[in-house]
Amino acid sequence: MKLIKTLGVVAILSAISLNAADSNSIKHFGFSAIFGVASETILHKNYQQFDDIEKISYATAIASLPGLAKELSDDKFSNEDMVFNVLGALSGAVFSNYLNNNTSIFIAHKRQDNSSQIKLAYKF
Repeated sequence: MKLIKTLGVVAILSAISLNAADSNSIKHFGFSAIFGVASETILHKNYQQFDDIEKISYATAIASLPGLAKELSDDKFSNEDMVFNVLGALSGAVFSNYLNNNTSIFIAHKRQDNSSQIKLAYKF
């Protein structure tokens, strides 16, 4: 059920961005989503004392800062662009939190075979 809710939220937020009036809003959403994924991953790995809601909230706030800085440096502040910055950061943080809670990546090296393996584990 958690997977369905998470994918539903990501799908709704993505659909909102695709219905934007121009490609500029999609760029704001996309870059902020990348920052959201990165921020939540860093928080997830380094701050285990936070619960999932706190990690997503802090990651959204952190990931929205580059968009805010860009809007403040523009000639005219765009509320629409800022909304897409926040929505992108939120969807990236939610997606990253889901992946970080349910997947693990392992790297194994066998010296005798001179080989390495990358293993992905998913929690069902």
